[in-house]
Amino acid sequence: MVYLILSALFFALNNLSWKWIVADHLPLQVIVKRSTLTSIIGLASLMLNYNNFTFYNTIGQAVFVNLTCLIGALGLIFMIYALKNCSLSTFIHYSLIGASFSATYLYYIENIVPNNYVIGLICISFGFFTFLWNQRQGTKKIGFSTHRYLFLMSICFSTTAIMQWYNLKTYDFLFLVVNQELMVLAVSIVLLCLLKQPLIKTLKLDFIYLMALLVFLALLTGMYGLKLTDPFISNLVSLSSSIFTIILAVFLLKEPFRWWHIISLLMVISGTWLLS
Repeated sequence: MVYLILSALFFALNNLSWKWIVADHLPLQVIVKRSTLTSIIGLASLMLNYNNFTFYNTIGQAVFVNLTCLIGALGLIFMIYALKNCSLSTFIHYSLIGASFSATYLYYIENIVPNNYVIGLICISFGFFTFLWNQRQGTKKIGFSTHRYLFLMSICFSTTAIMQWYNLKTYDFLFLVVNQELMVLAVSIVLLCLLKQPLIKTLKLDFIYLMALLVFLALLTGMYGLKLTDPFISNLVSLSSSIFTIILAVFLLKEPFRWWHIISLLMVISGTWLLS
């Protein structure tokens, strides 16, 4: 449980840093440099723990692990493009929606019955509807493409979490973290080349170095916490990341936080807690 709480805090700081950095750089540029740094950190960590290193056991498992990482990498790319044009409050609401997808899958496929399944989904749906309805009356309009990115992000992240839960039954959490970051690096480089965008100098010291450390620690503690618990407990504790992020955004980024933010956020959090 402690590892999941630490992961939630690291992810909250990471969410804040993304919002700062993508204001000055193209999203793919940031992803390439950040994933380069996290891959280096990860590979160095694997070398120091080579005795616990386990490579792919079969071709089928190799495909499954890399498919998991590919979906996670796409979720990250959707997230960064969405953060360019939305507030962290909007981002958090969509992030919490992903918990309902995870709960639905585990309910029907794994026969893990969440507490108050129907009530939880109703709370999440009503809270999300309240947020979107009031968002229409805001001064800053969010385009359809941004909502599409956020929805795809929540689907990708919830799918990846479930697939990684299966992978953790076979592979070490550090190996999966490194595999994930290498996949992010590969996908982002391909997209960067296709879009003909310039690279950010890797050796140039900037805030992305701190972000890379935060991301690596968040992934490491989160993956280990998921291994020790299950997706439901992970979803429950990850709610604190949403709270941390909202508080930091209000005080450090000066984002507005209105009464309907509070009501909708509480309803979505309550629904997710019921599902967990």
